[in-house]
Amino acid sequence: MIPELSKLLLPRRASGALRAGLLGGALALFGLLGGCASLNVHAYHVDTPRPAPQALVGARVQLQAAPADAEGPQAEVMRRAVLDAMTHAGMVPLLGSPAPYTARYAFHSYADFEASFPSAWPPPGPPILLPDGAWIYNGYPWWYQGWSWPPPWYERVFEIEIRDASSGALVWRSSSLIGGYDQRIAPVARQLAAAAFADFPQGSGKRLVREAPTPR
Repeated sequence: MIPELSKLLLPRRASGALRAGLLGGALALFGLLGGCASLNVHAYHVDTPRPAPQALVGARVQLQAAPADAEGPQAEVMRRAVLDAMTHAGMVPLLGSPAPYTARYAFHSYADFEASFPSAWPPPGPPILLPDGAWIYNGYPWWYQGWSWPPPWYERVFEIEIRDASSGALVWRSSSLIGGYDQRIAPVARQLAAAAFADFPQGSGKRLVREAPTPR
């Protein structure tokens, strides 16, 4: 806390109306910032460098998970999300069986410190991550003791690459991303995978997919 800053924002001798006005303005500002952060809650940023070749439609594709996604309590949820998305796109995904193509996928999330703690705002700067995974915030109690920064903003990402099984050449790739205050991927795994295959096979470029369909 910076006492001098607190005095400038809310002078002790300020009238009740002035203090109420300052408080209302601050709340409106933070509401606006929070609203901006939540605009993409149901919008998926998709990057597909080029359209998929028509040969992938109806093709058998051996599905492989990145090592970090192959095991664990959520591995089956994520695997099923990709299987459903590929099937919905018109491919025949296979597990363990040889196929003309191989697909490797990965899910991961990371904290976006710029979104959580915009550089235009004053210190305290980035949070401190403890060994047990907890965070320490040095917030400013501007109008009452105990106010602190909001929780971190996370980017949850899905990436997939499809290669020719015989040559290893890259045939097609796509990725999707969604931001939110929840670090978990499982709740949005199906939507992330579906978004990456949006408009398959012709869909390409960087685009925003709103309300990505959930494969049946």
